[in-house]
Amino acid sequence: MKSIVSIILFLIITLSISAQEKTVEVKTTTNKATGDTVKTESVIISSSEDITPRNNLIVINPLKFLLFYNISYFTKINDRVVIGGGIQTPTIKGLNGFGVNAEVRFYPTGKNMRGFYFAPNISYNYIESGDVEIKPFTIGALVGWQWFPSDQFAMGLGIGADHYSGDLSDDDDFDSYNGTVPALRFDIGFAW
Repeated sequence: MKSIVSIILFLIITLSISAQEKTVEVKTTTNKATGDTVKTESVIISSSEDITPRNNLIVINPLKFLLFYNISYFTKINDRVVIGGGIQTPTIKGLNGFGVNAEVRFYPTGKNMRGFYFAPNISYNYIESGDVEIKPFTIGALVGWQWFPSDQFAMGLGIGADHYSGDLSDDDDFDSYNGTVPALRFDIGFAW
């Protein structure tokens, strides 16, 4: 687990550095009448930024596969707002059910679907195992960072908290799911 966190941090640092290019230009001019030579040297530093327009995004959260298969779809509303929703189903043997979620991502820089965002979200799940069933409803918030290592391949990382409430079982095994818990998201996906 420690190596996964190290890899994720390495990717964030590497991919968040903006591309810069340094060009050294030397120009020599000779005056034909006097034979004087003038040498001019200049250094040009330029930076580049990804401005590829993206209106749709499909992502999965592989970290969540420990508990749920999941997929989410996001669409652009404007340069600062993206809305999305997703579905999920348990991966653990003996558990059945489904879940749905909705999220609004706000990009304060106006570079929708890339860079820093904060996202309020809600979700509903129905999970049953034999005679035990729970129907947790969550409301939460995340701060995150979305980037594109290539034109359409998307990666994202978010951290926040979710508050669980709703119809939770009286079973002691599920009581610990009532309340606020940390949320970690690592998304990979495809944008167009």
